[in-house]
Amino acid sequence: MAPFMGLLVLVVQQGTLFAWDWGDDSLLQIAVWLGFAVVMLALLLTGGGWFLSKRARELANDEVTRANRQAAIQIGFVVAMVMCFLVWAISPFEPLHAQRAANLIASMTLGCTFVAFGMAELRTNAGGA
Repeated sequence: MAPFMGLLVLVVQQGTLFAWDWGDDSLLQIAVWLGFAVVMLALLLTGGGWFLSKRARELANDEVTRANRQAAIQIGFVVAMVMCFLVWAISPFEPLHAQRAANLIASMTLGCTFVAFGMAELRTNAGGA
């Protein structure tokens, strides 16, 4: 499910990136974006399964899954740094609103991290079958 969640983050966040009037932010827009990003980050860091039993979470969050998630988080860090470099390099030519730059960095980071995690899980599951 992680690759689909990553694609969802990318689509929703990029849709937000281009649809919003960045000079006229409402508290609702800020709260929705921030809430979505925080939930996705918490889901990534905890492994999800918040509504499952403790035993089911332990089974779903085994050593291989934790290793895959850690590798994906490392990839996400690299994506975040690359996005920061791109924002910095492009800003003299196309100035970005601070919230727009943060949205771009966060959404690309979370989206790519979830996609990387999902792909690692797919490779692991395909190799074990």
